[in-house]
Amino acid sequence: MVTFAVRPRVPGRKRFGGVFSGDSPTFVLLFGVGFLFTAFFRTDAWHKVLFGPSAVDFPAVLGLVLLCCAVGWRSLLRRGFVWAEPAELTWLDFTRVDRRRVVAARLAGGLSAFFVVLGYLAALMLAVGGGPPGWWRAAAAIVAGSVVLALATARRTALRAEAAGPLVLAVAGVAISAAHLEAEAVQYVGAALAVGGLVLAFGGEAVTRAGRAVLLEGWNARVLRSVAVTFLDPMMMLPEAAPSGSWSLRPPTPLRLAWVGAVGRSRYAGAVLLVALAVAVGHVAVPTLPSAVLVGLGAYVALTPFGAGLGVLWRNPGRRRWLGSPSWELVLAHGVVLAGVALAWSVLLAVALLALGTAVPPLAWGTVVLAVLSVLRTVTRSPVDYSSAGFVDTPAGPLPANLARQLFRGPDLLAAGIVVLSLVG
Repeated sequence: MVTFAVRPRVPGRKRFGGVFSGDSPTFVLLFGVGFLFTAFFRTDAWHKVLFGPSAVDFPAVLGLVLLCCAVGWRSLLRRGFVWAEPAELTWLDFTRVDRRRVVAARLAGGLSAFFVVLGYLAALMLAVGGGPPGWWRAAAAIVAGSVVLALATARRTALRAEAAGPLVLAVAGVAISAAHLEAEAVQYVGAALAVGGLVLAFGGEAVTRAGRAVLLEGWNARVLRSVAVTFLDPMMMLPEAAPSGSWSLRPPTPLRLAWVGAVGRSRYAGAVLLVALAVAVGHVAVPTLPSAVLVGLGAYVALTPFGAGLGVLWRNPGRRRWLGSPSWELVLAHGVVLAGVALAWSVLLAVALLALGTAVPPLAWGTVVLAVLSVLRTVTRSPVDYSSAGFVDTPAGPLPANLARQLFRGPDLLAAGIVVLSLVG
């Protein structure tokens, strides 16, 4: 009698996320893919949307793609794929399934998504802009080199200076745009990325060999993110502060607390630079995007992690009572520190714009102030009230208006301010 070994599966888990089940995930996949690919058959309409009457700056377009590669690489370096559900982890210990294969398969899925998203973005912008074959080869080299580099670094345990890698890649994107490099030179940049990835591939311990404690820590972080999304409460994902070194909270004054909280979240300083460079290159590559929208959204994204200290206080009234300071004083102290971070971000953006030989209108800088106020408004929101969802009928179906109002507290101020500045300008 001949028997064939079948690889055990976790009971109740659908293959490939259930996208081939014929149910709702299949419909969403087919609809999404169809919608995305219709853009390639309406390039004239998309040309007006992305570039308008301006000539296409292909070096800036490739610089923007490289900046997107840097953002994707930074997200993979967080190694959010290293997790295992406790029950599944115990089940795997009593089967022939190697947990390393499970983590490696999840890494392969993340890399595949990285490649598909960046490849689609580059192909769409080049197709809409009518890029010559040389620029297509350059875009392929950049995307392929970035995938190799991301795989070589994400598959191993963290290096000491790996956080600087995406920043170097972002600066390279700005240099390509500022120097107006030819397509052949950009291809060499992609080849250099691939060579760097091959060099980093040797040595180090594979992250797939992570122990149970690391896997469970990743699972806890995943549960927190999923709960925050499910219950429409993104404030649950506000980053905690790391130890701030020699800085002390004695005496515990509001300004000292705000400063130490910002220092404890200094690991997001790289994201501040990355967002500033992305806004600058995006302003050149996609000239139809309003400057106020780019600067305002960029400032809001860059500043939100540094407002987490006030958000943690607002979600824990006991800590506020321990400080003994009124609420307005806490908001003012954190606003002062947040304004300092916003000033530093504005300087980085101004330097990047100067290097690219461009500028934004003066009114666009006013959105940085709006971003500071919006972040303060976001992190000081009250806990979500689920007692009255307030459903209203819309063409897309019932919408929980009350929950949406609570969700968009903060961004609503930024959106309203951008609209007003656009009308004034």
